[in-house]
Amino acid sequence: MKKKTTLISMIALVVLMTACSSNNVGTSKDGGGQAASPNVKVDPFKMPNPIEVTTFKSLSPGAKLPAGDTVESNQYMKYISQKTNINFKILWYAASQDYEQKMKLAIASNDLPDVMLVNEQIFLSLAEAGQIEDLSKVYEKYASPLAKELYASTNNKAIEKATYKGKLMGIPNISVQADAASMAWVRKDWMDKLGLQPPKSIDDVAAIAKAFVEKDPDGSGKADTIGIAGFEKALTVSGKAQRGDFKGIFQAFGAYPSNWIKDSSGKVVYASILPETKQALGKLRDMYAAGAIDKEFALRKDPNENIVSGKAGMFFGPWWSGGLAADAMKLNPKADFVPYLIPDAKGTVNTMMVPVSTQFIVVKKGMKNPEAAMIYANTFINAQRKVDPDALNLDFTVSAEYWPIGNSTYDYADAVERKSDTLKKAMGGQIKPEELNPEMKEMFAKATRDKANPKADLKDWSGYFGYTVPADLLKQNMNKVYSEFTANTKTMERKWVNLQKLENETFFGIVMGEKPLDSFDKFVTDWKAQGGDEITKEVTDEISKSKK
Repeated sequence: MKKKTTLISMIALVVLMTACSSNNVGTSKDGGGQAASPNVKVDPFKMPNPIEVTTFKSLSPGAKLPAGDTVESNQYMKYISQKTNINFKILWYAASQDYEQKMKLAIASNDLPDVMLVNEQIFLSLAEAGQIEDLSKVYEKYASPLAKELYASTNNKAIEKATYKGKLMGIPNISVQADAASMAWVRKDWMDKLGLQPPKSIDDVAAIAKAFVEKDPDGSGKADTIGIAGFEKALTVSGKAQRGDFKGIFQAFGAYPSNWIKDSSGKVVYASILPETKQALGKLRDMYAAGAIDKEFALRKDPNENIVSGKAGMFFGPWWSGGLAADAMKLNPKADFVPYLIPDAKGTVNTMMVPVSTQFIVVKKGMKNPEAAMIYANTFINAQRKVDPDALNLDFTVSAEYWPIGNSTYDYADAVERKSDTLKKAMGGQIKPEELNPEMKEMFAKATRDKANPKADLKDWSGYFGYTVPADLLKQNMNKVYSEFTANTKTMERKWVNLQKLENETFFGIVMGEKPLDSFDKFVTDWKAQGGDEITKEVTDEISKSKK
């Protein structure tokens, strides 16, 4: 009896010790390969032991490496290996269409690498098929403070974009939102010569452009000037503003063609078929007929020639268009392009925003160390933002495509505005130049090189100008509209090309006076009948499915 009692006591002691050991050391995995012990501090920048991670790589034909370097062995690969203990093995690499085809074959056969960078369409397909890991706990545990700070700058939209059915299924990139705003860049020297005031509405834009065409602002004595420069894709409103598009004109009517948005009732609709788009096309039609818009815009691959040569007095473009203005000044020192944001009839500046995330680092389902993806991302972010002093030894002129997981961008969503504020403080003496990071030090040096004549070196001037007047415009309150759907559906794959052709032919026909404005109504009817209604239902279903 005594022996039996002793045995029971020993068993109880072992159980108690095991329980204590479990609480103090911990061996469970919580979405990461490292033990989840409260007493062991994880390193968000380094694996405890060297590991090999496989991946695929997409490379553009123009991407070049220094002599002696290879895709598998270059400065970026070595940097990551030394910093993280992660040794990437590239299973294969290819360019453009070849890459996409090989990727699809790999996905179809579930022959995936450990980690890879994918676009939104592939991300959604992989998540739906259950081929990739839930990284919710990995992110919670391993995301670095800077990574979380960058994601917070998107108002959590980036993390939402990478979330599928309530789970974080990828590590999203972050797009700089400043690239969305379309500004009217106007020759102020021409306005001054003609006694015109800066534009405050789309009607002002039309009147100024018409005056530029009719009143010989360049003093040549010839009718050789253009009001608004444009190019062949001017009628497509994408997230990123493009030099020579008419995005700013469409948005003055609250129109966002080519995008899926919510209407006034909260229903997701294709903006190209809405009444606001018809109104904008009507205004463009009137402006074109009045000669305010370049008559040849539909044939131009690039509007830059007319801007640089001094023929055009206005173009719509992003905040960084100072380089084009500088090129114009090289030929004509008096050329003075000034940017303006054009509001709608109610005084609101509307902006179709850049998709906050378009690329996602994903991890193959069942990978032993899924935290390696977050550790890589943390390290890449530190290097890209030049927070890590060792990153300053890297030659960033080498294409970022040669990083192990490709060219994904991470910056504050409001990076331009932040840099603008920093430059202002440095110029005002509130920040000492030596306290600036390398990028801002260079910008400050350019801005202060010749205070008496800041445009003496136009290359230097254009390098920081965007962070002055254009960046200040970005700080205005805007009605920021985000596209509700930026992937594809099954019917889109079959019918979208024809629907886009129908849209382009109708829009260009209306603007150039070849079709009546009311042909827009027939376009809407045909668009719906030829697959538009079917696609709209699929888009709605896809949005609903991803949020369940």
